[in-house]
Amino acid sequence: MTESELGAKYGFSQQAFSSWKAGVVPRPKMYAGLAEFLRISVDQMSELADEAKASTGSTKLPDLGAPLMGRGSNDSIVIEQFTIGFAAPNISNCYAIRVDGHHLWIDPRITPVPGNTVLIRTKMRGALATWPVPLQEDQEVHVVTLAELA
Repeated sequence: MTESELGAKYGFSQQAFSSWKAGVVPRPKMYAGLAEFLRISVDQMSELADEAKASTGSTKLPDLGAPLMGRGSNDSIVIEQFTIGFAAPNISNCYAIRVDGHHLWIDPRITPVPGNTVLIRTKMRGALATWPVPLQEDQEVHVVTLAELA
């Protein structure tokens, strides 16, 4: 999303967003929108802003986790070209996708074994399946390592 699109979605201007990226501490009336954007509570947002006001440059920013790289349903997942956000928890060397409103963490380095839930992936699309699955020449398999529970 562009800064303008983020602002429209979360209730702040592109200029405000740019100023925050440059180190300006947001005003309390912006905490709710920023908390939603960061996927933290308003209280945590307030604590971060208070800390930033008094900070010497280091903060306790939340661990934002694995990059969120795709979204869709079990049958059709769009793989984004660039990371589009983050999904906690942080699982080293993994990426996440959002499927039917839930995050799935995926590790492309694991060799699947029978019964694993896997993402059958082409360059920009994918679908979930249970391994083993016949692969076409342009497909690769990535193992789902963790699924967010409803």
